Amino acid sequence: MAQLSMGTKFMIGSNSVAELTNIGGLELSADTKDVTTLDSGGWKQFIQGVKDAGEVSLSGFFNAGDTNGQTALYNAFTAGSILAYTILFPFGASWTFNAIVTKIGTGADLEDTVSFDATLKVTGQPSLGLTSSAGLSALSLSGTGGSLTPAFANGTSLYSYSGVTGTSVTVTATGANQTIALYVDGVFNQNLTSGTASSAITLSGIGVRKLTIVAAEAAKAPRVYEINVAKTA
Repeated sequence: MAQLSMGTKFMIGSNSVAELTNIGGLELSADTKDVTTLDSGGWKQFIQGVKDAGEVSLSGFFNAGDTNGQTALYNAFTAGSILAYTILFPFGASWTFNAIVTKIGTGADLEDTVSFDATLKVTGQPSLGLTSSAGLSALSLSGTGGSLTPAFANGTSLYSYSGVTGTSVTVTATGANQTIALYVDGVFNQNLTSGTASSAITLSGIGVRKLTIVAAEAAKAPRVYEINVAKTA
């Protein structure tokens, strides 16, 4: 059955690259080896050779403030880093792979928006997750004055925890058979034990911190939950 691509994310760890309009790839291919012999009956015969996962192309609008997305790709290019990436489709499937960034570009045309594009070369074998992880069955935060909205639901991925007046919060995520990782402002913070409160997450002043929880099962697409924690006093 045909599926809409709207909502597809290209992710570096827990962070999605902002303002993309196209994600191209993966395209898997394999070399062939000719094993034709005098006994092949007049037809050439082949076996599969070395496999190649190809490239992934990205294009969209340039966003200089996308520190953990577009800027992170630029930094990976300059450092020559091999990083883990995920293409997460809105219907629960995913590609997960390691890659090097081989191209970063921007463009400015008269009467048009400033564009952004990147190309990544996949290294090694990618993993195709055809079904989504079960995700979390419960999610709660604890912090003076805070309130989680909307109420938690397994299929809801975006939340706010506003009105916090304390200096820290903790997160409790529950999910059977899940590997649960917590990121704070795009940086890995800790692995969570299902049903157990996290270590304290410091809120140093008035403002917003972004918490991202990634719940994953082997060979399945991860589920991502984002919580904007707002300290108001």
